[in-house]
Amino acid sequence: MKPVRVHVQDAQQRDPVPTRRLAAFATRAARRLKIGGSGRVLITFIDSRTMRTLNRRLLRHDRLTDVLSFRYDHEPTVGEILIAPVAARRYAAAHKVSYEDELARYVAHGLLHWLGHEDRTATQRQKMRHLEDDVLTTCWAQTTRHWSLITGH
Repeated sequence: MKPVRVHVQDAQQRDPVPTRRLAAFATRAARRLKIGGSGRVLITFIDSRTMRTLNRRLLRHDRLTDVLSFRYDHEPTVGEILIAPVAARRYAAAHKVSYEDELARYVAHGLLHWLGHEDRTATQRQKMRHLEDDVLTTCWAQTTRHWSLITGH
């Protein structure tokens, strides 16, 4: 089965997002997670106001969330992942991790949700974190090394 196509776009302006690098990572991650088939998964970075509104309207949670993931049964779009970069920026600052690394974690998290993984219980969160770590260790590390060769950074 051929890997699903991944398209990444930035629809917000507050926090810069390295879309090309994250698209390369998301493609590798989709391959690692064996997400295949025709169609595409759209990953869109959105502002906090829009994310909170969608979270309230769709899930009835009146708060900002970091990632929303939707699976569709039709082409050309088979899934959509929405990410709030402001949440990644806040988490990264509070936990002293790289903002870009946190964005990559959110991409992995969204892909795992798209596959059906949940994180409602402590056990589910632990399993999700383990899967995210695996994807980040392999795919994000490869993307970072590859990107360094291309850009010299």
